[in-house]
Amino acid sequence: MNSERLYLRPLCPSDASPSYAAWLNDPEVNRFLEIRHQHHSVESCRQFIESMNNNPVHHLFGIFLAGMDEHIGNIKIGFINSRYSTAQLSLFIGSKQAWGKGYATEAIRLATRHAFEDLGLLRVEAGCYNENLASLKAFMKSGYTVEGFFRKNVVLDGNRQGCFWLGVLKDEWQ
Repeated sequence: MNSERLYLRPLCPSDASPSYAAWLNDPEVNRFLEIRHQHHSVESCRQFIESMNNNPVHHLFGIFLAGMDEHIGNIKIGFINSRYSTAQLSLFIGSKQAWGKGYATEAIRLATRHAFEDLGLLRVEAGCYNENLASLKAFMKSGYTVEGFFRKNVVLDGNRQGCFWLGVLKDEWQ
């Protein structure tokens, strides 16, 4: 999956690196990730990649800068439900130098196109914490619609927070 600035490819165990583990341990990077409560090592990253690669309901991709082969984050089409042709999309941009440049929007578009055109899905969903406005904007720019808001359903920084739920249908996505 390629765009002008990015390409997505399945991660392999050798992609587990000190910088990847450092992203997951950085409170600024992991603030809105459910894995923020654990310590991560190169080995735990490698094991995670292997577990995703061995699970047919999850497709984990690295987000790479085109022409540089620089890994800047991950995106996952997960919880694929073949009966209903649905899945959930989640991502993070780990490289802080890549923040604010539209890479998340671009990666969401690439992964969503793959979900619809290659995987045959009819609906893709995503959730984001109400304080994660960058993620909310990226999904909305990519054609997702806010379908709901779950009030006070997560804890962030010791406070109850809400989450937006977004979705896009194949027949409304371009």
